[in-house]
Amino acid sequence: MDPRLMIGPQGPQLTGIRPTRSNSTAAGLPGTTSFGDLFQKAVAEPTQFRISAHAQKRLTERNISMNPALENSLNRAFAELETKGARDSLVLTREGAFVVNVPSRTLVTAMGIDEMRNGMVTNIDSVSMKYG
Repeated sequence: MDPRLMIGPQGPQLTGIRPTRSNSTAAGLPGTTSFGDLFQKAVAEPTQFRISAHAQKRLTERNISMNPALENSLNRAFAELETKGARDSLVLTREGAFVVNVPSRTLVTAMGIDEMRNGMVTNIDSVSMKYG
């Protein structure tokens, strides 16, 4: 028969080789954590946001320090804006005004108090005020 018409393994059959099953789990290995433990830890920790390169530059230029109180205010704003379905929002705080992208949890840009008074913000769908 023509070898091009053959169906199935065409090489020599290997004997004495059996597939093995692994019954080991990550939980049994030293220094590993189960998925459930990692998931619970992730849920328990407050979700952080990321700061874009542009926003980092603006924070530095405008002398706005990202202190724990400001981080907490922005985290609360992200959480509230997410529940409302916001996408691009302006968050007003005592430290300044911050444009954020809610779905990606990204701080897009930052303005100081002086820029807030004299500026205009476009392409936002919501505003969150966090003065406390």
